[in-house]
Amino acid sequence: MSAEGAGVPSLAVVGHLQYEVWKATVLKTALELDIFTHVSRGAADLGTLAMRTGCDRRGLRVLLDALCPLELLSKTGATYQLTPESEYYLVRDRPEFYGDWSLRTQLAWDVRGRSAEAVRTGVAVGGDFASPGSQEIWTGDFARALRTWPARVDAVLEFWHKLGIGVEETPGLHVLDAACGPGVKSFALARADPQARVTAFDFPAMLELARKVAEAMGVADRVRFLGGDVVEDALGDGEYDVVFFGFILYYFSGERLAGILRRARQALRPGGMLVVNEYVADEERCRNEGALMAAFQLLLFAPDSEVRTLAEYRAMLEDAGFVDVAMLGETLISARRPGQAGGEVSGSRSA
Repeated sequence: MSAEGAGVPSLAVVGHLQYEVWKATVLKTALELDIFTHVSRGAADLGTLAMRTGCDRRGLRVLLDALCPLELLSKTGATYQLTPESEYYLVRDRPEFYGDWSLRTQLAWDVRGRSAEAVRTGVAVGGDFASPGSQEIWTGDFARALRTWPARVDAVLEFWHKLGIGVEETPGLHVLDAACGPGVKSFALARADPQARVTAFDFPAMLELARKVAEAMGVADRVRFLGGDVVEDALGDGEYDVVFFGFILYYFSGERLAGILRRARQALRPGGMLVVNEYVADEERCRNEGALMAAFQLLLFAPDSEVRTLAEYRAMLEDAGFVDVAMLGETLISARRPGQAGGEVSGSRSA
């Protein structure tokens, strides 16, 4: 650690964090004023932007100039232009628009301003993002998958390869994508394997988006769309080779998760594989920054959330009747329903 003087630690860590907050403040302000949408509609100079937004010219100039080194605007003379990132994600007219999601979650400072209250009380102050009433938030966040899925396919197939799953190793699998969201990961597997089938399970509003993604990826004819609540509803009875949960289980209390895992085991064929893809904390809960920051965010937005360690997952999975629990990456856990020698996924060969 650098020092400001003999024996004096540097303030750099604290200062850096505070400076990053100012960058986020600039983005939040621009989104609230819809700056990127106005620029996309031809308001490229200070005067026109001031007229359309109703902003003070000096205040607006300071904001626009601050967006330039953040690579959210560029500037030529007195004219401002969108960057590829702001044009793609921050213009309201685009299907990939990320602004509403940012303002309601990452930049929701009315909620984050009450974080000390959440710590004192243990009560989420930002609502329950795992509830059926949050479907609009999630569909807004995931809508960009309609355009971004081609860039993700190779990485997704590598994800399945880590699990020993692929067209060569395990052709013809039937996958339950539980709380599927846009479904890109399971659909990519079906796209690579013409024999594979997917059941996409989620709230009805999310399934509408998943159906569009499946159609765009050319696999809709091999996807069954099943509406339901992963917390309450049965997931199946011995019909799947793989049950997949992607960044969802940390929303639930231990009691609810135990029930979900038992029903996931029931849904699997003997020898079938459970796949959990989400943040996993290190055992001492002090090193894995991504997992620990996720836990803090979830504290504000999910009343029953818990980012667990591998040991905690292993205990819960084994208690639910799973075996061969393994961690294959920082965010990837697999387990198997007993019933087949060798621990391999039992591929479905029937139509």
